[in-house]
Amino acid sequence: MKKIFGAVLAGAMMTASAVYAEITIGLSVDQLFESRVAVNNGIKAEASDRGYEVIEVVADGDAQQQNAQIQSLIAQGVDAILVCAVDQNTIERALLAAKKANIPVVAYDRDLPDSRVVQAFVGPDSLIDGRLAGEYTAQVLADYEGEITIVELIGALNDQNGIDRSKGFREGIAALENVNLIEVPTDWDSARALSGTQNAFQANPDVAAVFAATDTHIPAVETVLADLGKLVPKGEEGHVVITGVNGSNDGYQAVLSGTADAFVVMGTEATGRKAVDLAAKIMAGESVDRLNYVGGNLYTAADAEANKAKIWGAPK
Repeated sequence: MKKIFGAVLAGAMMTASAVYAEITIGLSVDQLFESRVAVNNGIKAEASDRGYEVIEVVADGDAQQQNAQIQSLIAQGVDAILVCAVDQNTIERALLAAKKANIPVVAYDRDLPDSRVVQAFVGPDSLIDGRLAGEYTAQVLADYEGEITIVELIGALNDQNGIDRSKGFREGIAALENVNLIEVPTDWDSARALSGTQNAFQANPDVAAVFAATDTHIPAVETVLADLGKLVPKGEEGHVVITGVNGSNDGYQAVLSGTADAFVVMGTEATGRKAVDLAAKIMAGESVDRLNYVGGNLYTAADAEANKAKIWGAPK
């Protein structure tokens, strides 16, 4: 950490003060998409408020490139590293180099639970977020008669957020009986979400609900339903219950139009600002909690527009 120490002499009294200057945060990003940019904007805003510089590197989904970029940040002498890992299984080698250089590491958005280096994590409470969507689905389908077929568009299984959203959703729908859960792996890819949804509906025409681990996949679901003549608004007979997690404009518009029933919105700016705050405390020698969560909020058509300012993806 770079510090400038100064002494102020007032009369016969000298007061020592430490003034932080030229603090540089290395921001290692897995890839850029709307919600990640929203979190990164929170990081940059908090860093700017504190007078910190940010060096951002983006790996474009390439784990080996991210490792090399972190090595570059270390060589540039950054004071702390904030990292959202491409792959939690391959990032540790680069992080160990940061530890050797005495550079604190904070993981954001995507936890690295097995890391020996990461000192703190901040991100969405994906287990709760998924559970909120599941509980809502269970409430809507509580009186459904017969087998309840639900399509789950699963996120990446090397991503703790994807794992936890799926686990939470399943916990949320546990109150339902006679559920036929159709798993559709997407790896967060919209094309895979589209083809997987098409296949699921082809094999199971009577799907009652769809859960999208990211609401950016809701347009793919809408496309499939429209092609099948099943794009029925909420409240009308034949409507397929749709929920998702994220807070994108896709989710917001689908909820407002009645295509989707509800979506869980992540606190992106708060997550970014908290990441910088954690790094600042660690650099100052303060102890911090290892796990720090920013809970999401579930909105429906009844309250989404009124809470537009809290929905990061809604048009401003």
